[in-house]
Amino acid sequence: MKTILVIEDEPAVRSNLLKLLKAEGFDAIGAENGLVGVQLAREHEPDLIICDIMMPDFDGYSVLTQLRQDQITAIIPFIFLTAKTEREDLRQGMQLGADDYLTKPFTRAELLGAIATRLKKQEAVTLLQGKIQELQQLNIQKDDLLARASHDLRTPLANMKLIIQMLEIISNEEQQQQYRALLEAECIREIELVNNILDLHRLGSEKKIFSPETLILKYWLPTLIEPFKPGIAQRQQILNIDCSPNLPPLISDRICLEQILIELIGNACKYTPSFGEISISVYVDYSININLNSNSRVNFKITNQAEILNTELPRIFEKFYRIPNGDIWKEGGSGLGLYLVQNLVEKIGGTIQAQSTQGWTTFTVQLPIQTSA
Repeated sequence: MKTILVIEDEPAVRSNLLKLLKAEGFDAIGAENGLVGVQLAREHEPDLIICDIMMPDFDGYSVLTQLRQDQITAIIPFIFLTAKTEREDLRQGMQLGADDYLTKPFTRAELLGAIATRLKKQEAVTLLQGKIQELQQLNIQKDDLLARASHDLRTPLANMKLIIQMLEIISNEEQQQQYRALLEAECIREIELVNNILDLHRLGSEKKIFSPETLILKYWLPTLIEPFKPGIAQRQQILNIDCSPNLPPLISDRICLEQILIELIGNACKYTPSFGEISISVYVDYSININLNSNSRVNFKITNQAEILNTELPRIFEKFYRIPNGDIWKEGGSGLGLYLVQNLVEKIGGTIQAQSTQGWTTFTVQLPIQTSA
């Protein structure tokens, strides 16, 4: 319900206006003079103000001047009621910021027409202001991203330059192999950072198209997990895979799901110590639907032997957030991974939960069997 404030010193006129407005479904408030009107405008922040010009002590011009100087009331649509028709008087009101005039006497249709026009324009202004604020916020985020990204991208490049210099002066084959491994790791790190930044850009684009595919999980999942096995073996970590043999076909965006699982499995590897366990399980959740149907959901559960502190857990999905001292293998990251994961999960109609207790951390992604675009 729209609220309209009527500032009118003549009781009969004020009463008639309030009755008419209430009969039309507005929440109407009356003020008997300009000072009371200013006070009520600040208290109620109405959607529109109708104000008489000719009032004793504090006239309509003074009311408008006061309200336009106050940030709270500055943009409230303002309609003058006046018996004056001189151009100079009309010009004065317009210069002060009045939106419209109604000359007494006026008809019901003229009043309601003026109100409808002003409210419609104000809705457009409010929508535009919201868009402007959104763009301003995006600009701030862009600047923040560029500042952080430039720092993060320089670090691997600087390390690669140093490693290349060391390779030029080292003749020992064993040491050269160690430095080549370091160089490869820094290259991978740089590629991951660039990919995360590109993914963040794509995520903010409304042009990204949902591309559903039918995934046969028992064949698709092993190919996704296989590239992680050499690194897991090198770190002497223990990998457990538990996938139900009767997993149904999943209709979802393959690229999005790949990004989600690769990030979560990669994080599990990154934060698990030697001889620690990493478990990947996939199963259908029948807790809601006993029979398999389009409303059933597939759970992807990634668990690793490491704990996130209770103080850190609520922040892990924040953009650029990194868990202090959590990267035991010193692989680095952009702080964008889990932020992207959460957004991608939502994009394909799923949910994600994180739990961490008693030395174990579990991420559970739940997706519908068939995802709608």
